[in-house]
Amino acid sequence: MAYITKSNASRIIKKVNLKDLPDLEGLIYKKEIYFFSRYEIKELLLVKSLMKDPEKFAIELYVPISNKDNLQYVFESELNPSYHAKHDCERLNSNFRNFEIPFEIKQRARDRASNEGKSNKDIDAFEKLQVVEFRNWFREHFNLFQNEPEEFLRRLDVRWNVQRNINEIERDNSGVEDIENLNLEELEKEIDRIISSAGQFFTNNPDKQEIIRRFQKMTFLAYKKDKILNNDSDLSDDELRTFLYNYDIKFKKPIIKLLKQYYRVKYNPDLTFDGMLLEKLNFRPCMNCHPQ
Repeated sequence: MAYITKSNASRIIKKVNLKDLPDLEGLIYKKEIYFFSRYEIKELLLVKSLMKDPEKFAIELYVPISNKDNLQYVFESELNPSYHAKHDCERLNSNFRNFEIPFEIKQRARDRASNEGKSNKDIDAFEKLQVVEFRNWFREHFNLFQNEPEEFLRRLDVRWNVQRNINEIERDNSGVEDIENLNLEELEKEIDRIISSAGQFFTNNPDKQEIIRRFQKMTFLAYKKDKILNNDSDLSDDELRTFLYNYDIKFKKPIIKLLKQYYRVKYNPDLTFDGMLLEKLNFRPCMNCHPQ
């Protein structure tokens, strides 16, 4: 079996085009939850399918998408995420660490190619060539960066003229175990509590009931600045956005998060998959625990 992080499990779902995906069969929970949109239900059923039957998910729902190198980082390893043979693999449990390609390098490459009258295609190719050259230089001097950072920055300035500017990116590892470490019974109890709270909120606010009925499945409007079409409530657009934002944060987002944990705990608590299946999903074996 193979292990992946929770963030990489989420990446699998994000690569599925939900708009083109037909409605999926099944229930997102043991009881009906009335305020989710079709889009939100699709996403939850996708997570459930991945955890419950990964092979069926790969065959019937997933269309592999080639990752594009956006020329952002020195180490382009995250273009294809890794799967691991060991639960205690150092890289599985380590934080994400990378370095941004200095903007000046890419911009100077584009300006130079543009001044030479190159086509847009050739300008893109020249920019990529410069990024690859910088990546190779950075790798060659990585030990110097770790042991003598001042000397590294001096050479960086001399070779690349970026004013000793290098931006390090580090993000916490998302882990392979459940965040709150709740069991199924505890997860169900918390999900039921929030569903009940949403029902009480509806009952206790008779002046907002029609707004909830009308807009509860469209809380995405809270995050858009455009004029809200067909706003037939007694609230202004800004007031409606605020109301929907609070409703989303208080009820919908917590249940979505808990349901995704619920599927993991119930069907795949350790986030383990068959290695060959993960390769179909554009994963690659970790070089640390798959040295061959």
